Amino acid sequence: MSTSIALHAVKAFRLKAVRDLPNHIIRVGPLPPPTGPISAGTLRLPNPFVPRLNPRSGKWRPATISLRRQADLVKQAKASNTLHLLPPGPKTPRPTEQAQRVATKTPATVESSSAEASTNGQKQELDSVWMMPVAWDGKAEYKEVAGAELGTRLYAGKKRMFKGHRWERMKEARENKQKILLRDMARRVKNYKAYYQKRKPDPLKTSNSAKARKLPF
Repeated sequence: MSTSIALHAVKAFRLKAVRDLPNHIIRVGPLPPPTGPISAGTLRLPNPFVPRLNPRSGKWRPATISLRRQADLVKQAKASNTLHLLPPGPKTPRPTEQAQRVATKTPATVESSSAEASTNGQKQELDSVWMMPVAWDGKAEYKEVAGAELGTRLYAGKKRMFKGHRWERMKEARENKQKILLRDMARRVKNYKAYYQKRKPDPLKTSNSAKARKLPF
């Protein structure tokens, strides 16, 4: 994926979010007041990555953009170094200090390259709009997934799903048995030799039988 294609996809997403704001207000109503302080040049847009409660009907509406599309946008934003322009969502990584530092440096470089590519005033205006800071209305809940940091999310914290080969299942018990046998091997060899040494017949020893033996002739 080229950087220009990825940047164009992120730009199209941001411009669509700005254009859909009037329709959202007509359909659902105005956005609720912000919970925190917002700067003067910041736009407020509904977060299309998270579900939203309709105050008129009292029902939850699913996210406007599907999880598959969100994952694609995250990949494209990472390729174009514009991950900070996406709203928080289930597929968006949590913001870190490094991402915040990138967010402060990237807009100037991206905007300058876009301004050089644009030829008329309308494109320049769109470029200035889609790069503006946005306060997304809608909170994303991040779930703690076991094994996410190790890349083993599928099997982490779950019962073993595959029985494996027979030799793999018996390997642990077999190794424990071998350790016990090797640990007591000297004593076992000594007892073995002593047992058969006692049972070995002595030709010079008299018979202990009380019954008199018969002569063979």
